[in-house]
Amino acid sequence: MINIRDLLAGIETMDVRGSLDVPVTGITHDSRQVDKGNCFIAIMGFKDDGNKYIDDAISRGAVLVISETSQVSAHPGITWVRLKNIRRAFATISLNFYGDPLKDKYVVGVTGTNGKTTVVALIESIFSRNMKTVKFGTLGAWYGGAGRKASLTTPEANEIYKFLAEECRSGFENVIMEVSSVALELDRVTGIDFSQAIFTNLSGDHLDFHYNMENYFDSKLSLFRSLNPDKWAVINIDDKKGKSIVDVIDSKYITYGFSSEADVKPVNYELTSKGTRALISTPAGNIQIESSMIGRINLLNITAAIASAIIKNISFKDIADAMKEFRNVKGRLDTVYENEFSIIIDYAHTDNALENLLLSVKELNFRKIILIFGAGGSRDMTKRPRMGAIAAKYSDKVIVTSDNPRDEDPGSIIEQIIAGFPKEFRSYKTEKDREKGIAAGIDMAEKGDVVIIAGKGHEDYQILGKKVIHFDDYEVVINLMEEKGA
Repeated sequence: MINIRDLLAGIETMDVRGSLDVPVTGITHDSRQVDKGNCFIAIMGFKDDGNKYIDDAISRGAVLVISETSQVSAHPGITWVRLKNIRRAFATISLNFYGDPLKDKYVVGVTGTNGKTTVVALIESIFSRNMKTVKFGTLGAWYGGAGRKASLTTPEANEIYKFLAEECRSGFENVIMEVSSVALELDRVTGIDFSQAIFTNLSGDHLDFHYNMENYFDSKLSLFRSLNPDKWAVINIDDKKGKSIVDVIDSKYITYGFSSEADVKPVNYELTSKGTRALISTPAGNIQIESSMIGRINLLNITAAIASAIIKNISFKDIADAMKEFRNVKGRLDTVYENEFSIIIDYAHTDNALENLLLSVKELNFRKIILIFGAGGSRDMTKRPRMGAIAAKYSDKVIVTSDNPRDEDPGSIIEQIIAGFPKEFRSYKTEKDREKGIAAGIDMAEKGDVVIIAGKGHEDYQILGKKVIHFDDYEVVINLMEEKGA
């Protein structure tokens, strides 16, 4: 518990009404989560306005309301604070309330359009062999084998600090976290002193939020600009934006990739449907690794993790052992069935991710690639025809289906995807019902083929209009294969 005066330490206030000597029992920006004695932070969101829920928060027991509005409701005994930048302040307030659990900790932030989840998981697997390590990302928050689901790739600041302060009481040394462009833009990680920042790649995504690629890249770049000169940037030099980052940062850096220019790179490797073997060159010497992970894109992710680990002076033995023991991240190039033909589930939901996925699978020498995919509704529409063009270029057969259509007509989304197909491409079907689409793709498969189900990966839901229904690609595959007696 902390009083309001200490909660606001380091924050410039524009107006204060009420006492600053009142104790606060918790902080939240969701009025439904308010408990007695809490601080309610009324954020003006993109879809909703937290100021509309101030009365509800107070009725539930809030003693402090923080907002950017000048209007003060008639609630005696309630302290009201007005701020200029409430999102930036939210991070500082969270840090103050939970006592800065990241102080003196080694924090690695991974950003980029694709690959964040896998790179975070790989680094955590290496670091955690000898050090207590926490990870945050799309798959949730994890520590010591226990975790909780996440609704956001990078949680709000109060959720990050709460998890670290309350769930990790036994102590931890490292935090490995995905850092999304939206989180950077909305100041969710403001105040975190990153020891390393890792750039995986940049391609078109989230343009419904950032509006253009320049804004999108600038959000990513802000993470690297925040690094102190004694910190480290780990940069994918194969990506043209990686070179742009190198040109503007003040920190130390190391590069990785397949390029001969990279500091950490594979110099000899074998990619099969069973796994990967590679000799990785690093500034500290060569390291031989074996992994059950498949595909070129995963070898690139492994290379990023190795670059991060050698900065931390982790032994080659620990790195190699971690890579050998690592099991694939759910929904990331995940082989879920392997017999006469194979079935792979992957989260690829951008044109760049889809291209990397298909190129990685193409190198594994399957007879034919059967791709099942869609595109999310009420999100960046520009990527849909690009995804269609990529699908037609690298697949033998394509089924275009639904992937969280949200408020849009699934048929309209499908039409925008197939608009990217070349006129001569005819090896495709459309099916709005995702389960039927998956079934149709599996029915097409013959000996030596691979069926790729892309877009949703680990997700266990489908968003149709305002409804969220249970839907899991894994469960669909299991049920379909059981019906076939496979």
